[in-house]
Amino acid sequence: MDSQVRAWRDEGKHLPPFMRDFHDAKELFKSIDQYIVCEDGHPANQVNWIQAQCYTIDVFLWFMAQHGYTLQKNRTKLPFDDLPSLLKDLKEERKQIFSNALMSALITGKDDESKPAE
Repeated sequence: MDSQVRAWRDEGKHLPPFMRDFHDAKELFKSIDQYIVCEDGHPANQVNWIQAQCYTIDVFLWFMAQHGYTLQKNRTKLPFDDLPSLLKDLKEERKQIFSNALMSALITGKDDESKPAE
């Protein structure tokens, strides 16, 4: 492989800017997993978001970049859904679920402490 292509790819320039940071890409794949529901029996149901991220970023897009292909936003003038807004909303939903679970555990834990020892 050409050294210029390797350097370009190693710098992550084959990825859209919002996917170049590992943590941002992680939020994207968590959101996809949360948002997309495949019908029963679909092979994608056997893949978790971590596996999907690793394969997509480290294998598929890496391979495609080696051959001159990149992932980019479509320039067609259509009313596409707003991805940053969706990612923000889904992250907030996950944070709320986590917060509720912590509060529930704290409340349950307090109830257990107030019970007399047997």
